[in-house]
Amino acid sequence: MKLFDFLPQNLFSILSSKNKEIYIEALFVLRKTFKQEMTIKKSDLISMIIASLDEKILEMDFSEEEVEENISIYEKNLNNPSAIAHWLLRRLKETGWIEIEYQIDSFDENITLPDYSIKLINILYSFTDSTTREYNSYVHSTYSSLRTAEEERDKFMFTALLTAYENTINLVDELKTLHNNIRRYHQELNDYITVNDILKVHFDEYKNLIMDRVYHPLKTLDSVPRFKTPIIKILSKWLDDQSLREDILEQAMLRGKYNTKEEASEDIIQKIQEIIEIYEAIDNMLTEIDRKNSAYTRASIEKMRYFLNADRSIKGKLVGILTSIANNKSEGNNILKIMEESVNIFKQASLDDKSLYMRISKHNRDETKPMEILTGDSEEHNLDTFIARIKRNYSNKKVMDFIRKFMSDKNTITTADISLPDDEAFILLILASLRGNDKNSFYNIEFSGDYINKNRYRLPYIKFTKKVK
Repeated sequence: MKLFDFLPQNLFSILSSKNKEIYIEALFVLRKTFKQEMTIKKSDLISMIIASLDEKILEMDFSEEEVEENISIYEKNLNNPSAIAHWLLRRLKETGWIEIEYQIDSFDENITLPDYSIKLINILYSFTDSTTREYNSYVHSTYSSLRTAEEERDKFMFTALLTAYENTINLVDELKTLHNNIRRYHQELNDYITVNDILKVHFDEYKNLIMDRVYHPLKTLDSVPRFKTPIIKILSKWLDDQSLREDILEQAMLRGKYNTKEEASEDIIQKIQEIIEIYEAIDNMLTEIDRKNSAYTRASIEKMRYFLNADRSIKGKLVGILTSIANNKSEGNNILKIMEESVNIFKQASLDDKSLYMRISKHNRDETKPMEILTGDSEEHNLDTFIARIKRNYSNKKVMDFIRKFMSDKNTITTADISLPDDEAFILLILASLRGNDKNSFYNIEFSGDYINKNRYRLPYIKFTKKVK
C-alpha cells in the first residue's frame, strides 16, 4: 500500500501554510486533551484552544486560507477567538487530522483522532520535548524475555521472540543514532571560538545527552558483552529444537497474523537468525562508536590546547576581534562602523636616505640542484612523529601522576583540592576527567552537576575516588 492510499492527500498542507505555528499549537492542545480525557468534547476543546493560544489566535494570517465551497476567508466573520477556534477545528477536519461524531444520546459533538493522526502528533511533539529521554535497556530486556521463555516453556514463547526482535532492532537504531550524534558534535567543533564554548557543549550537552544517557549504560548496566553470549545460546537452541519451534509456530498461528504455517515458520526462523546475526556483528558497531568518541575527545583537547596557546599579544587580540566580526555577520557592519568612529587609523611615511630610487641590477639565474620531492611516506612519518611528540608531552603516566600527587594517601579528592597554577595543569585536569573511567586508571570519577570557579577557570565539580582492588 502506498502512503497516501492510507493518509489524506492534503494532511500536511497545514504545516506549509503561513499559520503553521498556530496549527501546531492547536495539535499540541489536542494531544494534551487526548492524554487527559477518554472522550473529547468539541466545546471543551474549543475552550482549551482559546485559553492556550491566547492572543496568538488573533494574529492569524488568512490571506492564503480558504474554506469549503471555495469561499474566500475574508468573506467570513472571523474577528473573535471563538470563531477562529471553530474555524481551526473545521480546517483540521478538512485535512484529515480529526474526525467528528455525535454522542449517542444527544446532538453534542465529540472529537476523535485517527490512529495515524495520534502517531504523527506524538512525533511532532517529541521534537519540542526538552525532557531527557532515558535509555531503554534493550539488551537486558531481550535477555530477560528469552530467558524467562526458555525456563518456563509456556504459551508466551512467541511473544518473547517478538519482544526480543523489537528490542534488538531498537538497539541497532539507538547505536546508529549515537554514532551520528557523535559525528555531529565533532563537526560542530569548527564553530566554537573559545575554550568555554567547547567545555560547555562537552559537559552540558555531549556528556549529559550522549555519554551518560546511552554510551555509559551500554558499557556498564546494559553491557552487550555480558548478555550477548546467553542470548545467542538460547536462540541457537531454539533453532535446533524442532518440537519447540512447532510450539512457537502454533502460538503464532493463534495470533491470526499469518495465512499459512509455512509463512509463519519462515518468519520465525528469519527473526531468530536476524537477532543472532546482529549480536554476532554488534562488536564492530561498538568499536566504531568507541573510535568516533575517541576522535571527538582528541579533537576537543587539541582545539582547547590551540586556544590556550594562541597569540595573546596586541596582534593576537586584533586577530580575535576581526575573527569575531567575521563570525557575527548580522552585526559585523555595525561593529566596523563603531570601530571607525572610535579609532583613527591612517598611513604615515617620511623621506630618508633610503627613500632614493635605486636601479635594479639584472643578473642571470644560476643553475642549482632541484629540491627533493617529498613522498607520501615522508608525510606519514612526519605525522607519526608529531603525534608521538604530543603523546610524550601528555602521556597516560603523566596524567595519572598528576592526580596521584594531589590524592596522596587520601581515598577521595575533588576539583576544589587540585591547584591549577598554569594552563598545563588545566589540560592535565581535563585529560584526567576524560580518562577517569578507563580500566587502566587507578580512580573513578563522578560529576555532581555543580561548577566551581578556580583561578580563571570555571570547572565542573568532579569527585576522584580510588578504585577498590
